[in-house]
Formats: sequence, C-alpha cells, structure tokens
Amino acid sequence: MRSYGMTTVIDLRSPSELTGSSDSRFPRDEQKSERVAGVTYLHRALVDDANMRKLGESPDMFDRYLLMLNRRPQAFCGIFTSIADADGGVLFHCFAGKDRTGLVAAMLLEMADVPREHIAADFGATDVQLAGQYEKWINEAAPEKRVDMREELRCPPERILGVLDYLHQKWGGVASYLEASGMTSANLDRISAKLV
Repeated sequence: MRSYGMTTVIDLRSPSELTGSSDSRFPRDEQKSERVAGVTYLHRALVDDANMRKLGESPDMFDRYLLMLNRRPQAFCGIFTSIADADGGVLFHCFAGKDRTGLVAAMLLEMADVPREHIAADFGATDVQLAGQYEKWINEAAPEKRVDMREELRCPPERILGVLDYLHQKWGGVASYLEASGMTSANLDRISAKLV
C-alpha cells in the first residue's frame, strides 16, 4: 500500500458486516490486527443495517443502486468528503467489491471526465475478476435461489450507465448530487484536483 502511495482505507461495509455476525463470511477482527501502521482506516458505511433489509426488497440490482443513491445521500457525502480529506491515495472497498465499490468508483470516474464507455467497461470487468467467487457463492446457495443469485451478481455495463444517466437526469450529474447531499464546493474541488 505504501509503495502505491495509499494513506487511507475507506470501508464501505454495513455495521454488521464490519463487526461480524453469526455469518462466517464476516469474521471479526477484534484486535484490528490487519490494520497497517501509517494508514488511516475509516468506516463509512454506504448502507446501514436498516437499509440493507430494504435493498433485499428491491426488484432488481438497478433499483438497489437507485435506493442507495436516494436513501443514503449523507453517506455518499461522508465517503467523498473522506476522499477529499485524504492526504494521499485512497483504497475503498465493500464486501464483494462490486456494488457499493462499483458505485463510488463510477462516480469518481465520471467526475474525472472518463468516457462513459470506459466506465462501463471497468464496471463490466468486475464479472471477469470475480467469476470464481461468483461460482462459489452460487454453489453454496440453495438450488432454488441460484438463478436469481446469478443475475444479482452480474455487473452488466448498462446498469452503471443507467445509474449515471439517473444522476444526470435527477441532479445534473455526480458533483451536483454530492453538493445536494451536503458536500462543500471546496471538497468537490479537492476531489477534482486529485483526479487530474
């Protein structure tokens, strides 16, 4: 991490994912033994536990992404403010590294004026990178849930493009959404300067 200039880790997981639960996928790290000296660790839950349940009630993944944007603007503000405040490079992650992480990554890429087709390709590449893990999760699921799970795990490029279109139609873009969520123009400028 140091050789890449990383100074900050932002953990997007929910509180129950962070502290661990009866689910073995979320192991506890009571002593924080995996923390790296000299690296700032920040917990900035993109979805709280109450809204995690609401996400499960959404008809599909696209609606879940919109639910995150509509219900958690303050969370996005906190995440992006933390990115603005970081002295060096920032690593951010969630549990699987595809939905919450994918949203934040796509929003940053959009702010950096990366062409939409590249943002879409980056998001779609998640399926290639996580293909082995997808199969593991699908095989562990109850047989009657596997078809739906396979669809939920996918990261089709058109999904993230739809999210970016939604941000533009409803707020005028990512920066305007963040500003409406309470982010200061100074912090928006700091992020823009980091993305150059």
